[in-house]
Amino acid sequence: MSAAVSIESGVLDDYRARLRPGAVDELVTETGLRTDQAALGAAVDAMGMAGLQAARAEARTFAADEGVTYGTGQTGSRNWAIDPIPVLIGSAEWAELEAGLRQRVRLLDLVLDDIYGERTLLRRRVIPPELILAHDGYVRQTDGISAPGRRQLVVAATDLGRDPEGRWTVISDRTQAPSGPGYAMATRRIISRVMAGLHRSTPLARLRGFFQTFTAALQDASPSATEPPRVVLLTPGPNSETAFEQAYLATLLGFPLVEADDLVMHRGTVWLRAGDRLEQVDVILRRVDAAFADPLELRGDSQLGIPGLIEAARNRTVAVVNPVGAGVLENPGLLAHLDAVADALLGEELLLPTPTTWWCGRDADRSHVLANLDALVLKPISRAMGPLRYGWLLSQTERSELADRIAAEPWAWCGQQRMRLSTAPVVTRAGLEPRRFVLRTFGVAHDDDYRFLPGGLGRVAARIGEHTVSNYTGALAKDVWVISDDADQLTPTSRDRTLRPPPLSRASGLSPRVSDNLYWMGRYAERAEGTARLLKVVDDFAEDNSTLVGTPGALATDALLQTVAWVTVTGSIRDGETPLDYLRQVVLDASRAGTVRRCANQVINAAQHVRDLLSIDTWSVLGRLQQTLDQTPDDDDQLQPLLADVLESLLALAGIMAQSMVRDESWAFLDAGCRMERAQLTLSLLGSAFDRPRERQVEDLVVEGVLRAGESIITHRRRAAAGTGPTLALESAIELLLLDRVNPRSVIYQAESLAADLTLIGDEASAAKALALVAALDAVEPEELLDTAALTERLTGLEQDFRRLSDDLAALHFLRQPPRRPQTAGWASPWQVADE
Repeated sequence: MSAAVSIESGVLDDYRARLRPGAVDELVTETGLRTDQAALGAAVDAMGMAGLQAARAEARTFAADEGVTYGTGQTGSRNWAIDPIPVLIGSAEWAELEAGLRQRVRLLDLVLDDIYGERTLLRRRVIPPELILAHDGYVRQTDGISAPGRRQLVVAATDLGRDPEGRWTVISDRTQAPSGPGYAMATRRIISRVMAGLHRSTPLARLRGFFQTFTAALQDASPSATEPPRVVLLTPGPNSETAFEQAYLATLLGFPLVEADDLVMHRGTVWLRAGDRLEQVDVILRRVDAAFADPLELRGDSQLGIPGLIEAARNRTVAVVNPVGAGVLENPGLLAHLDAVADALLGEELLLPTPTTWWCGRDADRSHVLANLDALVLKPISRAMGPLRYGWLLSQTERSELADRIAAEPWAWCGQQRMRLSTAPVVTRAGLEPRRFVLRTFGVAHDDDYRFLPGGLGRVAARIGEHTVSNYTGALAKDVWVISDDADQLTPTSRDRTLRPPPLSRASGLSPRVSDNLYWMGRYAERAEGTARLLKVVDDFAEDNSTLVGTPGALATDALLQTVAWVTVTGSIRDGETPLDYLRQVVLDASRAGTVRRCANQVINAAQHVRDLLSIDTWSVLGRLQQTLDQTPDDDDQLQPLLADVLESLLALAGIMAQSMVRDESWAFLDAGCRMERAQLTLSLLGSAFDRPRERQVEDLVVEGVLRAGESIITHRRRAAAGTGPTLALESAIELLLLDRVNPRSVIYQAESLAADLTLIGDEASAAKALALVAALDAVEPEELLDTAALTERLTGLEQDFRRLSDDLAALHFLRQPPRRPQTAGWASPWQVADE
């Protein structure tokens, strides 16, 4: 820690008074500010508590708008919580820390290579064999497998804290499937806006170069000479706690995000299902826990892995990063032996200290731990065995029970010296609070060395006095700034292939899972928009006419309410339910199929499966849509403002799709879904609204409602006034919504657009079917359909044709792999990925 400078009375003076005596803090000391924190301290004091609280609220808004989340629906998903005050690390201090991290990761790489190779460390008992072989992170099936790259450990994360002397001290290592670099970048994006002035004026080491290095590191790991190698990021799916980060990381690295369904094993090689072809996969960045990675060799009930993956890695047809089995290095019992390991493998002393650790598999260590249970942190060697325990917080009974467990399985436990972590200021409603701070750093193998993300991801405890700093316990994120005069210091210099566009032969198609979700995202978005438009019109009719029984307006309202029930498949008005209550339910009831809320939820669900293909703006719009529908209006409130807000969000989403997406297969499937849904919705609307003859006044009102719902009422009125359209309102509606080639709301327009989308996808046969629908519609004369029976027959036939085409698309493009038959039972939830 550096020397201090005095601070004036203000926010930080009050904060300093709240520190416990002798505490180490990231911003202040007992006598003032740390010297390298002067600019930050001045900014914090200048903002005052009102400004800091506003920044806190702004950071939360940005996180919600961008869809930055942690957790799942099963365990409780929450928006990423960020404290606005960054943590600053000086350039000299970072250089010293980075040297220690580099030494540590190099050592862990050598340990991993030895454990699955010659096992010299185990044979000489530098590391007790039982500590490794009894650990659930040790995967016997991968014994003897050596990764083809220069390093076995390609990605590593290290959790650190400052000890009471201010030294960075290693708390734990994360090598299984380290999470966090994506969260670090997302946090930086938000804080750079919240603290824009300070961010611009501070010379920071930028983060982007690390991800370019990360991309090169993964390509370096390829066993193939193919340029560029095909790299994918294997995710458990949207139910993973870190689903956002996995998708965002895939976007930062430029690699596709895949699930097990997207990959197949064929003749010992992993292939990506890309449309109607297979593309060989060279490198898999694994975010699936090792136990689930290969159901053939490991857990047979896994639906998340690839059967035969371990054998493919053994034969070097694919590289897995990190290797299956790398999680053994997360064993906290190793900390008791790393000094000896460093001496044996490096001939060096460790630059970064760790808390003194006693492994209970040694008699002397076990005796010490049992005699000092009330003063130690007690850790099982595997997180699967349960959480760590703070001995001083246990009751006498709990300590006795724990002692019995340790005596029964001594090899499975270690004790660790209590470490008093430094604190960092956290903005709360009550002012700045000192909370325990943990830094997670990230390194990737680069040529013969390791390169590190400047700073990393900071986290502070969820509440004051909380000992555990973890995402599971609600920790807040901190942006960590490294002061540097060379902001581009991490731009890769040794490889240029990451900057060269890949040849066309390596262009990646879309897997059936991705195509399916894009298509249905488009369909549900259009369904939600079309339903909201219809409900807005019918609600207006109901407000004006529901009490005027027997009038043309009331009869038209009844007809339109029946149309709502038919088009949305939500069912008719229930006994005792008023029209306005019914419409409210069709908007807000998430449990009822066909409602706006249900459709919006399905849009969001589909989007979560293709998050890596969508812009951040998409999540801002979807977040606003969800917030709008979450704010249930009172019974007396009108629906019009709510529906207007819903349509605003859905139109913004449509605008992003139309104006911000490259016209490739992704856009084509998304747009095809929109076109298919709009065609079927319009046909259903016309068929239901005009299913019987009505009095002229009633019919004209119904036609007006249909044209308003179809966004064509203005064109109808202008043509009628100019004498360029049909005289009958019904004939005008049929022409505009069914047969008008220049109306983007007509069915024929959807069929033409659908044909163009399918041509872009490369499905000429399906495109021809869509063009056949265009020809059939083109041959229709509007006056032929003025007869109700003829109109109903024609609309029903067209709707069936579109449904058959949609079924054909599903069979051709969306066919998933069948679920694997479980080989075992009774395992824990597969969604708990060991990458917290």
